[in-house]
Amino acid sequence: MSVAWDPAQYVRRVVVEVATATGRSVREVAAESFALTLWTWAELAAMRRERQVERMGERTDLAGLVAVAFHQPQDLQKAEFRYLKAAGTLSQMMERTRGRMLEQVARIEAARQAAATTDAG
Repeated sequence: MSVAWDPAQYVRRVVVEVATATGRSVREVAAESFALTLWTWAELAAMRRERQVERMGERTDLAGLVAVAFHQPQDLQKAEFRYLKAAGTLSQMMERTRGRMLEQVARIEAARQAAATTDAG
């Protein structure tokens, strides 16, 4: 569904969005040059789109990690170790994470073996 605005509604929408996003009053934004307000609105929209694309990328990365965790858990462990090293974490944190990852790998492997036994029987 598409919304058709008349020019006055469009101007009001732009002014209110800029005022809301910048923490200023609608009266203050309406008093400035509309060209500046429109430029600000366009920049805010571009920033919003960039955040949406980042979130889409994060969700895609997460979906990939879930797939790796199920199908190749040792690769997930390698990815997590790379992340922890890049983040500059302490070695004891890495050891705790390593232990947790090894436990998860053992659980996944046990589940696979149980599934294979059930499928074979």
